Amino acid sequence: MVQCFKCDQDAVQECPRCGALYCDDHGDALCDRCMDPVLAIPSYRVFRGSLVALLVGSIVAVWLLVLPPTAADRDQPPSSLGGVVPTAATPSPTAAASATGTPRPASPTPGASASPSASPTPTSTPTPPPTPVVTTYTVKPGDTLTAIADQFKSTPDAIQRANNISDPTAIQVGQVLTIPR
Repeated sequence: MVQCFKCDQDAVQECPRCGALYCDDHGDALCDRCMDPVLAIPSYRVFRGSLVALLVGSIVAVWLLVLPPTAADRDQPPSSLGGVVPTAATPSPTAAASATGTPRPASPTPGASASPSASPTPTSTPTPPPTPVVTTYTVKPGDTLTAIADQFKSTPDAIQRANNISDPTAIQVGQVLTIPR
């Protein structure tokens, strides 16, 4: 008779996982060696490989976050998505139909004759751009350009440009400023 891998008793079963022979004291469905939790941890190669993959993935993620976008990528999707995502230069038929408010006519099928019918195309008159609202403000003691800009929901840079101010700290009490909005 064949002996158990761990003791001198007669082996009753063979482990289906590792093929070791074992007795009733050293296993049930699997042998004690296969059921040992210490043997369940991955080998050092798997562990180190996982760490290397994590390191490489982290470096790529940081590189993508830090890399400034190129001029072409700012207004359009990346070139790898060029054929998948519609851009402003090549609108999809659905986007063009929804933008005009009228459905696009279906393109004629090859071999079908299109009847020459003159349909009037509606002309839209362009609306003139809104005139910017300009307000004047007299500088009071303790005022700063930032505080004035916050009060009128403008920006300090816009106020500087509108009033030809080179030094934002050089505004004077009583000075009349033009505030663009």
